[in-house]
Amino acid sequence: MMKKFLLAALAALLLAGTAASAQDLLRYNYKKNGYVYTGTERIRVTGSGGANPMQLKLSRVAFPDGAAIYVLHIDFESSSAWKIPKNAPLTIRTTAGKTVISKNNTDAPNLIAPQGIRAENGSKTWWNYGEYYFELADIQKICVGVASVDVQRRWSSDGVIKVTYKNDEFGKAVFKQFEALEAAPAPKAELGSQLASVSDQGGNRMVDTKTLSVNAQLSASLGYVYYASGNNESYELNLLVPGKEVPLDGAVDIVTTSGATLHLKQEKGQEAGRVTCYPDAEQLKRMAKGVSRMTLQTTSGTVNLTFPDKAFATTIDKLYNALQTAAIL
Repeated sequence: MMKKFLLAALAALLLAGTAASAQDLLRYNYKKNGYVYTGTERIRVTGSGGANPMQLKLSRVAFPDGAAIYVLHIDFESSSAWKIPKNAPLTIRTTAGKTVISKNNTDAPNLIAPQGIRAENGSKTWWNYGEYYFELADIQKICVGVASVDVQRRWSSDGVIKVTYKNDEFGKAVFKQFEALEAAPAPKAELGSQLASVSDQGGNRMVDTKTLSVNAQLSASLGYVYYASGNNESYELNLLVPGKEVPLDGAVDIVTTSGATLHLKQEKGQEAGRVTCYPDAEQLKRMAKGVSRMTLQTTSGTVNLTFPDKAFATTIDKLYNALQTAAIL
């Protein structure tokens, strides 16, 4: 009875959450080779007294037969670099008295700031990660509430990190991410092969997509850069608009189907027909949900491009998700 009650309560909470807030937490959602990959942005949580900070990222892989597995990626913030052994356990004790155990599934090198993240005072922080697989029933147990976690970070008697949570910080974060995953619509179209290049240098990563045609008036591509020293990233939107010259700092206003206007501008002095803007990830995700029109400030006056068939949004959705297959964060 208690288990049924807790699951019913979880379902009620999911229904109570707004779709908008859940969708804002999504980082990617795409279909490739019949599999659907959906993942969230990271949420930072700390234990009691602000101890043992970590970054949580939850993702789901839905198989063609409808089954799904959940992956909890945890970046443990530390003043030194260390590597969690493969198969080292993560033990989660819930507020309902249940124990959920999963083993680190990866032995791959950490690509996040391998030389450490530099702070203004000269100190460094490393994100040392583990990747843990869960079935739906275990994720639901975690979402009900988490009292503590034990992380095996090395094979020794003193190699366990013990973290307690006074206000269910861990469980609440996973619940928010789980809510976002469950609210995500299943993509209908396959992602395909939109990447043009991936280049790594000194811990940094640069990714470029191919250029896709939106309509006869417009084509688009995206670029992505991960900066290892600061552990941050940036995006570049490149537009091909034949016959239109947008001067440096010329306005590029994108109106979403919800009525909001995203104010961008021409960031480079370049030949007619080319426009480069620097949107952030949130702006790109808003574009992918729907764009009705775009207004360009050209040397010949204002030019309006309309997208009644959501062609621009569909293109941005494909390109943005393509970048996420190679993004670091």
